[in-house]
Amino acid sequence: MTENCPQRPAVRDHEHLLVRVSSGDSAQRCKHPILELVDGFGIAPGTALGLRKAREDFLVEQPLPGPEIAFAQGGNRDDLETAWFGDRPGRVERAGQIAGVDRVHSRAREVLGESASLCPPSVVQRRVRVPLDAVLEVPVRLAVAGQQDRRHGVSYPSSALDLGLRDRVCVLTGSTSGIGLASARFLAEEGAKVVISGRDSERVEQARKEAGAALGVVCDLAEPGAPEELVRETIAQLGRVDCLVNNVGEAYQASFEELTDLQWDEMWQLNVMSYVRAIRAVLPGMRERGSGVIVNVSSTAGKRPSTGMPNYSVTKAAVLSLSRLVADVYAGEGIRCNAVAPGPTATPAWLAEGGLADQQARRSGKSREEALAAVAAGRPLGRLAEPEEIASVVVFLCSDRAGYVTGAAWSADGGTVPIII
Repeated sequence: MTENCPQRPAVRDHEHLLVRVSSGDSAQRCKHPILELVDGFGIAPGTALGLRKAREDFLVEQPLPGPEIAFAQGGNRDDLETAWFGDRPGRVERAGQIAGVDRVHSRAREVLGESASLCPPSVVQRRVRVPLDAVLEVPVRLAVAGQQDRRHGVSYPSSALDLGLRDRVCVLTGSTSGIGLASARFLAEEGAKVVISGRDSERVEQARKEAGAALGVVCDLAEPGAPEELVRETIAQLGRVDCLVNNVGEAYQASFEELTDLQWDEMWQLNVMSYVRAIRAVLPGMRERGSGVIVNVSSTAGKRPSTGMPNYSVTKAAVLSLSRLVADVYAGEGIRCNAVAPGPTATPAWLAEGGLADQQARRSGKSREEALAAVAAGRPLGRLAEPEEIASVVVFLCSDRAGYVTGAAWSADGGTVPIII
């Protein structure tokens, strides 16, 4: 840019407005990025189509929010014309600003004179009043990287799906296999500091290494005080808890009549009270920081009870209610809480020896393969889920990309439950 060129503020974004910017006489003007782009294309001045203007006008589309860009203005005249919409000449009301060049007509050298228009094809056609050939795409954006969109207070640094989980401390209960382990691995791949937990020390250590987790804690979460100890150990080692994923639980086939009080109570302690205790333990730190995420893994059986797993179904319905309750109470303090409701998933809970597939086969008189085929046929997608498919939903709900999601119960069941909420 030449010296002593007075700086003028850039036009402002107004949701894809077109703004006219007079660039100045080509012999005297100070360079700005759009003019340099045109010069790079070798567009020479001329008088084609009767365009006899001493100055060159450019129509500039402003499709994205961005920072202010100063345009150098040469000569002694004020050639920055009033924007088509705005609060004062040359400006538009919205806060984000950018100058973007979308397209340049491929025959611009031949058909344009002293005026070259950089704009969408429809605008070009209206200006030159002749049919145009296919446009030449120009992959150019003039912006300052990392500038925030002040309309929302959130920065979107790129179009890539950055989940914003780097260095977040994420505690996962029941994470030595299945959905919990897949979620731990995905979170670690996003740069989170992951805490694995489980009852068996060897499995905890193996899962920690497999997931790339920062910490493994051995605990029986059905025991009162164990979830609190898990949280205390995490804070002692890693400083805080940003995300809590409650995934621990058990399931087995039984009829309503044969279930004992002890079976009801044991499942309630693990499938519900471990969630309550873990949430209660992380809340003080989250409230102090004014942020935090809780994701509770429920089940389709929580939305539509499974007659073959009565106590499991009731506990998973309780998890949905707990999630909504926590979301309602703590949303105002920056804490989000959501539930995920998977359908049958190809994890050890179903596929291991003695697991749900074997149990269902025995109770139905079918082979294991026939039982699994029947379960798969009961899903509109015709198969069991893979643990990674459920983990993807869990990780998304943990992320900044789900920043406006709370109190939801996300079905990830292949279309199993035929309701829309």
